[in-house]
Amino acid sequence: MDVFRYQYGGLVLQSAAALPLAPDIDPDRPADVTVTFGPLPIPTADCVRAKPHFQMHADGTCILRTLQGIRFLFDNGRALRVEVPDGLDRRLVRSWLIGPGLGILLHQRGLPPLHACAVTLGERAVAIAGDSGAGKSTTARALMQRGHRLLAEDQAVIDPVTGRVWPGAPDLRLWAEAAGAFGDPMTEDTRLEAGEDKFTIASDRLFDPRPRPLAALFVLSSDHAVERPVAERLGSAAATASLHRYVYRLRLATFMGATPVIFHWAAALTAGVPVFALRRPRDLSRLDELAAHIERITENGA
Repeated sequence: MDVFRYQYGGLVLQSAAALPLAPDIDPDRPADVTVTFGPLPIPTADCVRAKPHFQMHADGTCILRTLQGIRFLFDNGRALRVEVPDGLDRRLVRSWLIGPGLGILLHQRGLPPLHACAVTLGERAVAIAGDSGAGKSTTARALMQRGHRLLAEDQAVIDPVTGRVWPGAPDLRLWAEAAGAFGDPMTEDTRLEAGEDKFTIASDRLFDPRPRPLAALFVLSSDHAVERPVAERLGSAAATASLHRYVYRLRLATFMGATPVIFHWAAALTAGVPVFALRRPRDLSRLDELAAHIERITENGA
């Protein structure tokens, strides 16, 4: 049986199947997480908390069910088993696995992932957080257009003690309008899901496989009222609250009891890293200006 090894969020993943992740660059390091595929075992421990789609058991395992029938078993942050219905679109499985699947696993390990993209600028990194649709991936693509490298897509794992951002997913996901603005190819094979107007944009050589110190964190929003990018540095309390808000799958993490870990992570991180509220014009023709604005703030000693 083939065994694949990947890196993600500072962890080494050993998988029974090929995944769209960056290969492990430290072959001598033991795997932190095993990923397997097949029917889920029947839980033997009592269910202690439950939602319609999510169950927590007394032995520390959790089960997530999707509307499409995919089921995930999380075993204390050490193992992830995936049950996939026959004939399901592999792109949908990939999207759920690299998104909520790994996100919940990280929460189990006490590593809150930030809902953000991260890009390397020189030897340092910037993270771009925000709501879905704020333009995080589009902004990351604009920075890459200027020669910078992608470090993480959608989820950024940041060590609050060292301030380092760990490499994450190596490919961007862009809506067709944004991909078209950059001239990125869009095919049925790169469509994120059947019927969705969003595409996977391979980073290839523009992916950075090594952790980088975080120079600044930008909380992005799209604003019809501004004609050019506007950034404002947040005070300590506002920055901590903002990072807490943009933790990936916050509601589910709160249900899992991760609130204290998330609060301490956000407070520790904002004590050493500047956080900016960044409003951007909705006009895609101003993306290069937005990327240049992020560069200036970072280069001026953010």
